[in-house]
Amino acid sequence: MRPLIVSILAVATACSSLPRDPEATLERVRRGSLRVGLIENPPWVVRAGSEPQGAEPELVRRLAASLGARPQWFWGGEEQHMQALEHFELDLVIGGLDDRDPWKKKAGFTRPYFEERVLVGVRQAAPFPASLNGLTVAVKAGGEVAGLLRKKDANPDPVQHLDSAANAVAAPEWQIEHLGFVPTRFELLKRNHVMVTPPGENAWLRTLGDFLYEQRGEIRGLLEREAR
Repeated sequence: MRPLIVSILAVATACSSLPRDPEATLERVRRGSLRVGLIENPPWVVRAGSEPQGAEPELVRRLAASLGARPQWFWGGEEQHMQALEHFELDLVIGGLDDRDPWKKKAGFTRPYFEERVLVGVRQAAPFPASLNGLTVAVKAGGEVAGLLRKKDANPDPVQHLDSAANAVAAPEWQIEHLGFVPTRFELLKRNHVMVTPPGENAWLRTLGDFLYEQRGEIRGLLEREAR
């Protein structure tokens, strides 16, 4: 009798330590609706017609299908969506976010599911630069990378499309290779990409994190499909 009691107590203790959702997010999502906040950030999230495109909406569609759920999309800015998460009005926010995000203490962040290194790349026929000093480097207009190049005494050349670059480009490593450039040793930035959930919904966060881990081999291909 004593071994049986010990076993029952062990099972009860294990069950009590399983991740839980105080607001029952995972259970509600499984009932049919996944509310997703979208932050436009190509190629991660692309605004195109009535349905969002990009690497992360595709991942969310796969996740929703695996849970028997239907995604509902809501466009907006980061602050707006993070506040909605805090009040449990959204279940997930996506937009190429990384673990440096200042909202980390107020929301649930998945473990990083894709590491993105921003490097300088050169054309295959071009010699590797010994330094970035004075080097003209094409960079996607409107981002932080131009400022990082200036700190290394390079000359950033903001462009709308990186495939128009002449000899050198600053971009994520996967994109450099996709464009036919060769990555150099000059790293400007490292991003550990995450998705964001409401705070404290640990069962939902774990389910999402496990799904993203299973999809890790697909991320680069999804990004290359959307890259311009």
